[in-house]
Amino acid sequence: MENHAEQAQGWGVFGLTGLVGESVRALLRPGDPLEWAVTRQPPTQADGLPWIVGSLPGLADPPPVMAIASLGPLDAFTDWFEASALAPRRLVVLGSTSRHGKAGSPDPDERALAERLADCEARLAATCEQRGSALTLLRPTLIWGRGRDRNLSRWVALARRWRWLPLPHTARGLRQPVHADDVAAAVLAALRAPAPVPGHFDLPGGETLPYDAMVARCLAAAAPGARLLRVPAPLFALGLALAGRRGPGPGVVARLDRDLAYDGGPVRAALGLPARPFSPGPGDFPG
Repeated sequence: MENHAEQAQGWGVFGLTGLVGESVRALLRPGDPLEWAVTRQPPTQADGLPWIVGSLPGLADPPPVMAIASLGPLDAFTDWFEASALAPRRLVVLGSTSRHGKAGSPDPDERALAERLADCEARLAATCEQRGSALTLLRPTLIWGRGRDRNLSRWVALARRWRWLPLPHTARGLRQPVHADDVAAAVLAALRAPAPVPGHFDLPGGETLPYDAMVARCLAAAAPGARLLRVPAPLFALGLALAGRRGPGPGVVARLDRDLAYDGGPVRAALGLPARPFSPGPGDFPG
């Protein structure tokens, strides 16, 4: 497929108002050639960014650009990109290691998510090959930071409410939480690179630690005085019942003792990224 992408310059970005998008905006440099950014809602205050108001999948093709980045849901972007006529020289998209970690979940919604992610990866790869676009696909692990986290914040909210937080003794599966700023840095590194950096890369955080240790750091930072209690599984089930809709789902519980650790060497070598340790602060969790 041919269009004017060979002559086009600059970047187009989807998802610039989300968690990672907020980090991307904070890390933009004056010389970064952002040509447009799609948003569902007009910005409340003028910020000087070239916004296009629209939503997927019905968005008409924006002007051609040299590179497109997608920071939002992979399935919606994949549907739109397949239907569009754009052929950027490089495409940088965020997937998720949920493609691996949730494939065998007891939660049918999580299994369906893993299947969608795998399908989207395959479809994007095929579309990019057809159009001559270099695809950089980044799969972050658990994203945290900037007060907009929706995963670890659930534990923090329960600990703030109860002043104690039960976890089963087996909650020792390894995790690699990655800060939103580090995900944004990876996206920007792929956009700024002199040449495209094609590949499918897992994007873990710079530190691997047991699940209970990860949660304990969150409580120390954002729920001071709350206690982490290691309990037998039946007591933990009772705690979830009391939590109701505030608690984690069955898929999260089933993975507490599973190691979800991925090799960050390839993405750091390809994009020159640092390995940030997991050091949450009070401002990293809402409330």
